[in-house]
Amino acid sequence: MQATVTRPGPWTHRHVTAGGTRFHVVLAGPEAPLTSAVPRPAPSASRGPETAVPAGHPVLLLHGFPECWWTWRHVIPALADAGHRVIAVDLRGFGGSDRPPSGYDLVTLARDVAAVVRALGHDHAIIVGAGLGGQVGWTLASLEPELTVGLIPIGAPHPLAVRSLPMRNVMGSAVQHLFFNVPLLPERSLRTTAGVERLLRSWAAPATRPLVTEGAEYYAALLARPGAARSALENTRRSTLTRAEVQTLNRPTTVPVLSVQGEFDPVQPARAHARDTHHVVGVLQQVTIRGVGHFPQEEAPERLVDVLLPFLTELAAPPRQDAPQSQSSARVQRTGWRRGTSFIRRPGGIARRRLTRTPRSGAHGRGTPSSHA
Repeated sequence: MQATVTRPGPWTHRHVTAGGTRFHVVLAGPEAPLTSAVPRPAPSASRGPETAVPAGHPVLLLHGFPECWWTWRHVIPALADAGHRVIAVDLRGFGGSDRPPSGYDLVTLARDVAAVVRALGHDHAIIVGAGLGGQVGWTLASLEPELTVGLIPIGAPHPLAVRSLPMRNVMGSAVQHLFFNVPLLPERSLRTTAGVERLLRSWAAPATRPLVTEGAEYYAALLARPGAARSALENTRRSTLTRAEVQTLNRPTTVPVLSVQGEFDPVQPARAHARDTHHVVGVLQQVTIRGVGHFPQEEAPERLVDVLLPFLTELAAPPRQDAPQSQSSARVQRTGWRRGTSFIRRPGGIARRRLTRTPRSGAHGRGTPSSHA
């Protein structure tokens, strides 16, 4: 089966060399700087009330296992049409990117992503990551917070939150995780359309399995190339974190986070997402999309875009100039706060949970997690 990475669509394909590794990227939307008509707080008399000002940041899409950039095929045009510069990257070992023999730990993958962002001429980006891509996003936010404007992990609780669960199942069922560690058999399965289809179906919601398996043949064709299946399995087979990963992930996440979870996700349990509050000291929103599993970007792309766009717009808005904040007060908000929780039920099967921090005098710890509604 011949694998063709560069599928046509409302996007362009490029290969970028960063850190000695070549990565396949897909680009869509307007070139930076992104602009739109945004009212200024205090317009001068020499110009009208609305002036084009920088209003956005590149949106970087990171796929999960066992997929590639194609998992975002429904999301890329919608974000681009909304005016965002979209960059979908194949992680090392996947899709059209290089497949080196090593470097599949989260820290190396995060450094890859940072190098790709800079190679494309940007010094910051909003990271949207599904599954493994979300874990890489968490790592990048701790490793280089100045590059990460915001983080949207999809089906990807904080890696330390997952590993803190007793009797955890890292990837789906225990039997499935054991299967991934059997020599040769997982590689053979991933090289076939039937094998990839079985895996995707097992991680999707029952009602949306036909939507997810549409890409099975394409993913299998890419994984059938020499060394591709082995490279894709490198991170999945790991059950422990390296010392470098733990040290990086132990740094609190200070950037705004929108965590998205599928209601029927069998890979990552809801209790792992609940523990994200222990690792975020900035703004944290948690959203559950009803009726989907581990792949909201394929099972319900329209509803996922409805969740993403308000958060992206909020990050793109210019900073408020009517309420300046000193550096000392900013430090207080990062180190002393209490959590307030609110839930908003919305049409289309979306439940939103927003966690806000307000300063609490004399508080220097993270407190206790908020309870679910």
